[in-house]
Amino acid sequence: MKNRLRIFICREKGDAVTDVLLFAFILVFAIFPVASVILEKYIAMAKGQQIQDALDITNVAVYNAMSLQAASMASVDFNSAEAMDIYRELLAMNMKLDSDLAPLPGSIAESNVVIEELHLYTGGFPINCSKGKLLNRPTIHTCVSVPVRPSLYRAVLLQLMGKEYVELKVHVDTELPVNR
Repeated sequence: MKNRLRIFICREKGDAVTDVLLFAFILVFAIFPVASVILEKYIAMAKGQQIQDALDITNVAVYNAMSLQAASMASVDFNSAEAMDIYRELLAMNMKLDSDLAPLPGSIAESNVVIEELHLYTGGFPINCSKGKLLNRPTIHTCVSVPVRPSLYRAVLLQLMGKEYVELKVHVDTELPVNR
């Protein structure tokens, strides 16, 4: 009878160790990664929204590149070189970048920001921008690539692949005010 009781107690201890190990395995390999993915997605969305807001404000500021004679007409003319210069300068100010679009302390970007597209759509409406969005009014279209450093598990996965940053490609179309 004592042997049976002793075997029963040993089985309970063995089951407790198995239960603890199983719980730890589930916690480390299932719950933490899922929570990490959800949290990291939220962080990436917040960074993306911050970048998109900075681009939208910068797009509106390019409105300064319009020629004054055309400002009150339905047809709007832009000086593309001046628009790009103004855009680079204001993007650097809005995102805390230097003149070469490299990050300064406190910038959301982790490496050089790349302006992939800056188009000024001024006529021929309706028209689709290069990303497929239908435009009906004069619009400043921009696509910017911003490298950001991930956190949590994605950072470890990127390091294993030999990368340091995730490239957030942000597309913003900002309609310009035009008197009709």
